[in-house]
Formats: sequence, C-alpha cells, structure tokens
Amino acid sequence: MPNLIKDAFFCSCSSIHYADDEEIIEILADVAAESSSSGDDSEEEQVEHPKFVGFIDVIDEYADEDFKSHFRLNRKTVDYLITRYNENDQNHSRTMSGKPKIPAKTMIYMYIWYLSNTITYRQLANLFGVTKSTTWAIVRRVVAWIISIGYEFIKWPTGEAVEDTTRKFLQRKKVPGVIGAIDCTHITINAPKIDKHIYFDRKRNYSLVLQGIVDADMKFIDIYCGEPGSYHDFRVLKRSAFYRKAENSVENLFPNSTFILGDSAYPCKNYLIPVFKDYGSLTEQQIRFNKIHSSARIVVEKAFGLLKGRFRRLLKFTEHKDLCAVTHLVASACIMHNICILKNDDTFIVEANESVELEPVSVSESDISGDRRNELFIQLLRGNV
Repeated sequence: MPNLIKDAFFCSCSSIHYADDEEIIEILADVAAESSSSGDDSEEEQVEHPKFVGFIDVIDEYADEDFKSHFRLNRKTVDYLITRYNENDQNHSRTMSGKPKIPAKTMIYMYIWYLSNTITYRQLANLFGVTKSTTWAIVRRVVAWIISIGYEFIKWPTGEAVEDTTRKFLQRKKVPGVIGAIDCTHITINAPKIDKHIYFDRKRNYSLVLQGIVDADMKFIDIYCGEPGSYHDFRVLKRSAFYRKAENSVENLFPNSTFILGDSAYPCKNYLIPVFKDYGSLTEQQIRFNKIHSSARIVVEKAFGLLKGRFRRLLKFTEHKDLCAVTHLVASACIMHNICILKNDDTFIVEANESVELEPVSVSESDISGDRRNELFIQLLRGNV
C-alpha cells in the first residue's frame, strides 16, 4: 500500500498520470481517516492534562510579525488556506467521534503549527484544547486535503512555463536550456520496526529520502519521497515515476532538447546533465564548467534549505513510526512550500548572485564526445551564452 500511494501521488503532482485522480484522493482519504489508536505512535489518553482555552483568539490577536514567527507563514497565506479548505470540502469540519465540530480555521492552524514547529501531538492538543486522538485525526485529515490539491501547485512545466524557466536560468545562471535541477535530501525518522537496517543512512541516522526537482524560482516541479535512507540518489531516481516517464517519453517532458542538472551522483543522459566527477585529474576547463554548473544547480539545495527552515518538523520526526504518514507529511510540506512562493510568502529569502562568468576559450572539435554534457561544455566554454 505505501508504494502504491507514493507512486500515485507523485505521478499526479508532476502531471504524469498513471492512476485516476479520484482514486488517488480516495486512497489518501482512507489513510488520513485511520484512527490514532491503530498507530504505534499513539497512546491511550487515560490522564487528563490541562488545556489552554481560547488559544485561537490569542493567535488572532498576534501582530503580523509574531504570527509569522510562530507559523513560519504570513497571515494572508494561512487565510488563503482556510478559505480554500472551506470552499473545497465543507465536510472537513464535520463532527469527529461525536464531538463538537472543529472549525476549519482551527484545523488549518493546528496543521501548520505542527508542521512549522517541533511540538508533540500531546503539546499541540493541550494548546488547542482538544484530545490527542482528535489532534492526530485533524493533522492527517488536513494533510490528505493538501495532497488532494497538490496537482495545482506541483506540476511539470509545459508551454510558456518551459520558456519562462529556461529564460530565468539563462539570465541568472548563464546556462541555456535548463528547466530544473534535481537532488535528494534525507528526512530523519525513528527506526522502523521492519527492515530498519535499510533506513540507516551514511550519517548514521534512520531516514527517508526526498527527491526533488525544482525550477529557477525554487518551486518543486516534481517530488518523490519514501525510499530508505541507505539508497543512493541514482537508485532513488530509477525507482521514481519521473524516471520511467523520462526514459519512455523524453520529448514530452523535455521539449526543444531542454534538460535538468544534477550532481555527480547522477549519470549523464539526454535529459540530465551532471558535473564532471573529480578524481583529481579534471582539466581547468572542466573545473570551471563544474563551477557554473553548481551555480545553477544550487537552486535545489536552496529549496531544500528553505523547506526545512520553514517547516521544522522535517528536521526530525520524533513520534511517527508510520512511514506512510511521514511520507504524506513531507509531501504536504513540499506543496505548502510552493504555495508560499506563489503567494510571495518568501520575505526571508535572499537571492545571492551565484553565477560564474566563463571566459571564452579555444576548444577543438576532437574534444566533443557526443553526449549532452560535452555539448553544453563546449557551448559554455566558447562563450556562446
């Protein structure tokens, strides 16, 4: 089941459809509706703990600066989500387990507060005056809703969007034909009960891998999450829906010979250009090529940094042992990341000028090996951009 959900969702996000959208949403809704009592990371609430009263009113009285310091989002972005939540699914505020209805505002506040901080479910429940089991259900329900609208915000560029992102990469980074950059990052988790050894990564943590492809504006255009932390980046790529689509229909994804950039972990392909691997024998020109390549590729590293800086829950999942739930929370954070960028909720992003100028050099035709990387290598070194 986890793999089915992973593939179905990530195909949907990148406009690579292998499953019906209604079926995807139904699967996610079923997962979100699971009772907290069925998870290993929930506990019976036999002891009543003091709960705050009127915390929503306190939040509403926050100054904008205080609001953002707690939620890591602008108030306008949160209000947009509350409005969308009400418009798209009024049933999300229905009675849960015979208890009073939970307003949409409360549910969105709880989800964002949990995602943006390292608070536990018990602490979150006490803050918002509900039980821990209700808190668990609310967070998972909002996660499922965020994922159900994810195709609106994480999508592969087509038409004018392709021209727009290639133009930005060319203007900002001096590299022509680029529509994105790919990389992986690790999401630290508790040791799973099953096959935990394959989740033990090179930094001696248990983790899941998040693969992301981002455009020139640091928006995710494709994501894939859930593979074990011990897997190499290229192995993760080969297991993703994106790879299957790129291998079988490269012209549809990469019109006009466009491509994405990757680090040395990836192979050179028609649609994917990595840096030259440095075994200590790179030429001066190859070193300079790697610098300008890295300058353009840095957008994906910045995107991961911004994602984890804003949504601190992704730094470590301390309660969850349900890997499917973790995967969905990470996916929802990526969607939220794109929503923030689209809503200009990026006030603490400082875009540095990372471009590297290459002086034109003389290159003979015998230096061209015929692959895409060498074609770009020659183009850059000849000063054609």
